[in-house]
Amino acid sequence: MKKSFLQSALVLTIATFFVKIAGLVFTVAIQQYALRDTGMAVFYGAYDIYNLFAVLASAGLPVAVSRMISETLVRENHDEAQKIYKVSIRLFIYIGAALAAIMLIFGDGLASLLNNPDSGLSIRVLSVTAFCAFMMSALRGYFQGHSYMRPTAVSQVIEAFVKLGLGMSLAVIIMKAGGTDKTGSAGAIIGVSVGAVLAVVYLLFKKRKFDKEIVLTGMETRSTKAIVKELFRIAIPVSLGASVMSVVNVIDNYLIMNILQEGAPVFAARIGGFGLSYESAKELFGIFGNAKKIFNLPSAFIVPFTVSILPALTAAYVSKNKKDVVGNLTSCFKYSMMLALPAGIGMIILAKPIYNLLYRTENTDLGAVMLAIFGLAVILYAVVSITGSILQAFGKVNMPLVSLVVGGIVKCILTAVLVSTPSIGIIGAPIATCICYVVMIFMNFFFLRKFMKGSVKRILVNFIKTLVATVLMGGAAYLVYTLLSSRIDIFASRTIQLVTTIAFIGVAVVVYVAAIFLFKVVTPGELKETLGRRKKAKDEPEEDSDLEEL
Repeated sequence: MKKSFLQSALVLTIATFFVKIAGLVFTVAIQQYALRDTGMAVFYGAYDIYNLFAVLASAGLPVAVSRMISETLVRENHDEAQKIYKVSIRLFIYIGAALAAIMLIFGDGLASLLNNPDSGLSIRVLSVTAFCAFMMSALRGYFQGHSYMRPTAVSQVIEAFVKLGLGMSLAVIIMKAGGTDKTGSAGAIIGVSVGAVLAVVYLLFKKRKFDKEIVLTGMETRSTKAIVKELFRIAIPVSLGASVMSVVNVIDNYLIMNILQEGAPVFAARIGGFGLSYESAKELFGIFGNAKKIFNLPSAFIVPFTVSILPALTAAYVSKNKKDVVGNLTSCFKYSMMLALPAGIGMIILAKPIYNLLYRTENTDLGAVMLAIFGLAVILYAVVSITGSILQAFGKVNMPLVSLVVGGIVKCILTAVLVSTPSIGIIGAPIATCICYVVMIFMNFFFLRKFMKGSVKRILVNFIKTLVATVLMGGAAYLVYTLLSSRIDIFASRTIQLVTTIAFIGVAVVVYVAAIFLFKVVTPGELKETLGRRKKAKDEPEEDSDLEEL
């Protein structure tokens, strides 16, 4: 089942494409046809509380399981790999049940803390998803440790499309029947919970089938206590690091909602206080959430690289294979930047037509400004995410935590200062995000300085080539946008708007792909090797292709 790092990343990237398109259609549909901006504020408020708990499951725990199993398989000890899974899933079920109970029992109280009380019902409904997330963390970590990414990919697709079909339908039905923002948001989230349950069922089935091919030899394994200790040693710093940003998002919500209304109490002082009504504050916060949702779409395509690089780089580092370490480092930076740079620049240049296409509101200009700022954040986030994952692969799990904590503190302070400045307002929130990522990038590269020997020059050359290709792409897209927008009122008709936006993006893609090959960032031979299946020995049985099945 061993795949190259790039093949593993490609499998997850394909799945991520479908997942994020489904997620974007889901949020756009419920905003347009059910919840509107005020209802979306309720929806996003509940999700930020959920993410505060679920990030424990989706960040540190699968990383810990994946890294431990990858190290164990270097020694070909399948017995210990199975024991790591059994210990981890029992442990994660207990943790998941406890956190789900907190969301179920204290949902209304958590929502009130954010000054967004309508989110309470949605938080309680999301408790099911939180429990399932912990079960999935053990199962996905097990497969990822084997560098077998198909189960993770397919389970993500199941979650996304059940959420899209069931959640969207329930939200629309409830709102057409006279439901409120509270009940409509909860209806949408029921689809999320059902999707998570079905994904768990699929992963359990796949695990049972996968284990039939594994032969246990009775090799010596570590004790349960030693495995739990190692799980927490790896998982706690990673989970805390991921939780930092979730906590920061919750604090952001608290600050923004209060600053827009009567002011946010911070220690003995009160910051801001624009005097807006609760409904007006919800509307502005919903627009901010819509822009952040679009930012999350391209940012999610970096995750496959962080997930895939971990077992590959860990195995190379443990076996002291310097060539593979340098090769994986170079490829990880190159391919992640090939995605992040054009996505970020594209969002900056085409922010208004993209936002207006997805969200028909009276506040398109405000949403477009925030989306353009988030375009820069896409590029910065990619570097933060990749450098953090590389540090984890080298066993330096505490270092990303330090940079995340410092960055999170910077973000909270800047959000309070910028949003409370009348001339900036809510636009200060995405600006604070960008600045906090810059701080984290400098810190991560400082921590990585001794591990990057032999790869820095290649990474910089690839980055410069990709940047030049992106600038050419951006110039072409802006030229087409200027020509078309000066002749056609692209915002008068939804159909014309869709066609022209696709034209902008189509021109940008063609120019970018041509430049990538022209500057030899990627060669046809490299692409063929990445996409192709490895040659099999005569006596080796055929196995299912991850790419073909997906």
